[in-house]
Amino acid sequence: MTEKSSRRKFLLGTTATAATAIVGLSGAGTGQETTTTEGEQTTTAEGGETTTTGQQFDFPVTTDVLLEAGFETGNLSDLQQMEEREEPRYGNSVREVPSDESEFIDPNTLAFSLAPTEDPSVYRDTMQPLLDNIAEETGKDVRFFPLNSYAAQVEAMRSERLHIGGFSTGTVPFAVNLAGAIPFSIQVSEEGDFGYRLWAITQADNDEINSVEDFAGKNIAHTEPTSNSGNLAPRAIFKDRFGITPGEDYEVSFSGGHQQSALGVANGDYAGAPVCSTCYARVADAGQLDPSQIKCVFASRPFPTTGFCLRYNLRPELQEGIKRAFLDYDYSDTSIAEQFEGRGRWIEIDYATVWDVILTIQEENNVEYEEGEIGE
Repeated sequence: MTEKSSRRKFLLGTTATAATAIVGLSGAGTGQETTTTEGEQTTTAEGGETTTTGQQFDFPVTTDVLLEAGFETGNLSDLQQMEEREEPRYGNSVREVPSDESEFIDPNTLAFSLAPTEDPSVYRDTMQPLLDNIAEETGKDVRFFPLNSYAAQVEAMRSERLHIGGFSTGTVPFAVNLAGAIPFSIQVSEEGDFGYRLWAITQADNDEINSVEDFAGKNIAHTEPTSNSGNLAPRAIFKDRFGITPGEDYEVSFSGGHQQSALGVANGDYAGAPVCSTCYARVADAGQLDPSQIKCVFASRPFPTTGFCLRYNLRPELQEGIKRAFLDYDYSDTSIAEQFEGRGRWIEIDYATVWDVILTIQEENNVEYEEGEIGE
C-alpha cells in the first residue's frame, strides 16, 4: 500500500557549476577541494575521497568496500549544489504544453515504459503500485509497455504510442529533442540518495591496471554509443582528466549494456570498463559476480539517474494526475523501493538544471540529436 504525502519539490541552490560537476571527481585526484554538505565536511584529496560519513577511499579499491559504504549513489546535497539554469545549455528546451486544445491527446489507455534492460518485462510487476496510482489519479487504464531498445522507446513517445517513460540518463535529451518528452522527476530514497556514478573497473588481481591511464593499450568495454556513464562521460572525462582518449589510446568494444560490461570484466573478457555504479550494484546484489574480485580505479561525482517523462501534449489534467501519482505518494514499502536500492520516492526536477552536467558531456562529444544516433 502506498501512502499519500505532500508533494516534494526540489529547491535548487546556486553554489556549483556544471564544469565543477564534471571535473571535480574522485580517485587519482591531483588537487584538493572542500565543500560543506549538510553541516559535514567532504574533502576530495590526492588519490582518494572522503565521504560525508567520513569514509576515506584510496583508489584503486575493491568494489565490495564501495558498495558497503553506499558509494554507488549521491544524495540531495549534491543536487542542491547544482547551478540553476533557465534554458538547457545544449539542444532544445522542453516543449510547452499546447495552448490550442486541438493539439491535445487523450488516450483511453496510458502506456508506460522503463529504460530498456536485458529483459524489459521484469519490471512489469515491480512498477504496479505506481501504475495503479496513475490509473487512480487519471481515471485511465494504464499499460506497461516493454521496449527492447533506447531508440524504440524514443520513437514510441515521438509517435504518441508511449505517454509516460523512465528514460536512461543519456537518452533523456534525445527524448526531449525528438519525442516531445517533459522530464519532471527522478527517484530518491527515504534518506535522499539519488543518482549514480561512473566507476572505472577492472579485475582485483589485474596488477597492470591501477588507474585510468593504465587502460592505454587494453581492450575496454563501453556499453552503448548514447549511454552516459558507459560511453559519453568516459570519453569526455578520461580525455580531460587523464589524457586518455577512448578509441585512440585503448580499444573500445561495445558490450551492449552495463550488466554485460560488468560480467565481461568479471569473466576476463575485457581488461576493464566504465560502468554505471548502481547498475553494477544490481549485478552484484543478484550474485552474478563477486564484488571483492573487482576493483574500481576511478569514481565520478554523481549523475542524475533515470529521468521520468511524460508526453508534452497530453491533456493538462492528465499530466497533473500523472505527476500526482509520482510525487504525492510514498512507495518506500513497495516492490519499487525493493528493486531500486530503496528509492521509493520521486522528487520534481527541472531538466535544464539537473541535466546540465549531462548536456555538457554530450556537447563535448558533439552528440547530434537524431534518430540514427540513439543506441540500441
